[in-house]
Amino acid sequence: MTKYYSIRTKLIAFMLIATTLPLLASMSMTFIQTKTALREQAVAENKRLIYQASTNLNNYIDNAARASLAVYNDPHFLRNLAKIPGDYRAVAEVYTTLQTIRSAVPDVFQLYLHSFAANQSTLITNPFPKREERKQAYSDSLHGQTNGNRQDIWIESAHASHTYGFKAASADDPSRTVITLHRVIMDIPSTERLGVLSIDLNMDSIAAISSRLYDPAKEQIYIVDRHNQVIYQGDSQVSDSLVLNKQVAAELNNIRAGKVHFQTNTGHFEQEHSMYVYQQIGSSFADWTIIKQIPNETLYARANTLTWNNALIAITALIMVIVATLFISIRITGPLKQLMRYMNQIQAGRLHVDIRLTSRDEIGVLARHFRDMMDTVNNLILREYRLELANKTNQLRALQAQIHPHFLYNTLQSIGTLALQQQGQRAYALLSSLSKMLRYSMRDQTCVTLREEAEHARLYLELQQERFGERLEVNLNFAEDTLSVEMPRMTLQPLIENYFKHGADVQPGKGYISIHSHLTTDHWVEIHLENNGPSIPEEKLIEIREWFREELSTSEIVGKETDENESIGLRNVGQRLRLNSSAEHPAMIDIRNREPHGVQIIVKIYAGE
Repeated sequence: MTKYYSIRTKLIAFMLIATTLPLLASMSMTFIQTKTALREQAVAENKRLIYQASTNLNNYIDNAARASLAVYNDPHFLRNLAKIPGDYRAVAEVYTTLQTIRSAVPDVFQLYLHSFAANQSTLITNPFPKREERKQAYSDSLHGQTNGNRQDIWIESAHASHTYGFKAASADDPSRTVITLHRVIMDIPSTERLGVLSIDLNMDSIAAISSRLYDPAKEQIYIVDRHNQVIYQGDSQVSDSLVLNKQVAAELNNIRAGKVHFQTNTGHFEQEHSMYVYQQIGSSFADWTIIKQIPNETLYARANTLTWNNALIAITALIMVIVATLFISIRITGPLKQLMRYMNQIQAGRLHVDIRLTSRDEIGVLARHFRDMMDTVNNLILREYRLELANKTNQLRALQAQIHPHFLYNTLQSIGTLALQQQGQRAYALLSSLSKMLRYSMRDQTCVTLREEAEHARLYLELQQERFGERLEVNLNFAEDTLSVEMPRMTLQPLIENYFKHGADVQPGKGYISIHSHLTTDHWVEIHLENNGPSIPEEKLIEIREWFREELSTSEIVGKETDENESIGLRNVGQRLRLNSSAEHPAMIDIRNREPHGVQIIVKIYAGE
């Protein structure tokens, strides 16, 4: 991890950041501004194109609608509709009027006329016109007249052509996609319907107008009706069931309903990784919308190219910065690394390393000064360290010596009582236990394992049970995974002895002591000591807790004097636990009262990972 904090790494990182951030910021701003400019330019240009196309389409449809008015311009046409069955002259005049309409409108595929008065249908198509008697017009010709809608002219959206119920001229004659202009012929000025005229228009003119609006290789154009059924879609064949993409159709419906803040006749929106520019043609009977789809990759192609060019320039600049930074950093940090290696040797214990740096710059001067002061500094460190070790050892021995008189006095009193009762074998066993305890307390060893402390506590409680008999109940339960943790010798006995000093003799009824240990999930060993003796007064309990939280200095530990009213055992254990634990994971003692009476002491020692 040291290399990540070196001057060389920091210098490289600084140069990279100082170079990369401005380049990335410049590239990002250029890309965003270019995208914005391209989007605005594309919207403006395509709006103009589509507006012109909508005007052409509107004129085309209006021209067809005006041509259909020829049925009213001929003064004999309305009268001839009633004479068609038996009057061949009337039939010829009607045929002439229909041919006039056909020649006036480009892209007419066929015309269909039905006379309600004469119950006769006529189809003008190649190669010959067809006529037959019918009581009603072909059903598709009346589309738009249902549900009470009484329009006299309307446009039927793109659909496959058919023969309006007549027999086809050839079985192999394929259908084609057409739109149909329907006009109801009325006996002007009355509203009586005399017939219906249907003009099928092929898609040639619409395709010609639309082809100038888009690039077929990259873009797409749609012309849809108010139901979002596609009338024209690029060079694709359009069927009756072809409808617009659901998301795009939903956006158009919201625009028509005024649910979004766009102009209802023209505008643009983004959907499905594309931009859509739309324009309604504004015809009163052909509610069509022209939509141009421009994919983002087409719209932002120039922006992407510019970004890649900038990226190549940035990569080249970064490579040059890295090479220059490495050259400079090696010249600067090389002597520093050599000096650091000397320091690492000193840290490993080689206090008399011969520091040799020949550079004449500030780093060389620093190395020579460091070499001159090493002997003095190291001697001071070693001397202070040895004094501190000796002082700490003397403190531990002094603290351990405080507790010997307490347990010896109580134990000898128990054995003396048993001897007076003349139970020699039992007295021998107790003396054996006392011998083991004395040998344990006199060991020249600062720290032991919890297993050894637990055995010493068991011997001590065995002697106390001899003293109190059935008046004392003992429960010991040490978890196996906690017995190897190290702790100061003579830690548990003073905590247990505190109960016999302050509560065992004055407590009525049966006494109870429980000691158990367990390992927590965060690698701490907790030792719980509980008894049912008298509770500690609240003021005294607060005082003891405050003492445990204090960080005592060495002089305070050595010079501290306690009288018999103070908890010698608790303070003694607390001091030794602090002396034998690390600063990162200091041992802790917590003491609290139990309900309804009794005391609980919790010792926490870090077991390590």
